[in-house]
Amino acid sequence: MYDEYYKRHGADRNDLLANPEVLFQSFAIDRANISALRSMDVDRSTARVIDVGCGQGAGLLQFIKLGFSPSNLTGIDNSVERIEKARQLLPAATFEVTSAENLPFESGSFDLVFESTMLGTLESQSLLKSIAKEMIRVTRAGGYIMLADWRYSRRGSGVKTAISNQFVDRVFEVGRATSVVTRVRGALAPPLGRRLSRAAPSLYFLVQTLLPIAAAQMTTVLRKT
Repeated sequence: MYDEYYKRHGADRNDLLANPEVLFQSFAIDRANISALRSMDVDRSTARVIDVGCGQGAGLLQFIKLGFSPSNLTGIDNSVERIEKARQLLPAATFEVTSAENLPFESGSFDLVFESTMLGTLESQSLLKSIAKEMIRVTRAGGYIMLADWRYSRRGSGVKTAISNQFVDRVFEVGRATSVVTRVRGALAPPLGRRLSRAAPSLYFLVQTLLPIAAAQMTTVLRKT
């Protein structure tokens, strides 16, 4: 999926230095994630965090910047190449090449289970349900699940499944296995957000506030009940 995406859009599609279109999109996602983390009762010095579908480790790098201990961070991905790059970036963290639907960890191993733009790249509903079940399983009782994903699907974007509020409530068993702590709007729909980021960045967050439906990315925090 990543190979097809960058072949279509160019290697600098999400390069913060080379492409001004992505700058405020990135700011908006970071702001949503930080706001979501503020809603949690976690001790950053001891919290055990796993990034499911961690790619090259960029998501975990932000946790370190926010004060989480590298030695308590874990990332999993099914790409050997991406995991090797993550290990080079964050040598103090733990990385595993494995499938998200069969996590090699004991139940209740983590205080925070995180995913970012991974679920939306998948189409199979049975696979998505299996991954959600595993994410719930490895979260400790009272711990948190944090989903930073796109709530609308769009052809050509790589987002095959909309991770909408309804999807989250159903697949993550809200009201039974989990409860919603907060939902925070993040990046605008790419055609609009990228245009504003390039041509009128001062209007970006004003548009996000006035047109909440235009915020295509959402960060959701669930608590395991």
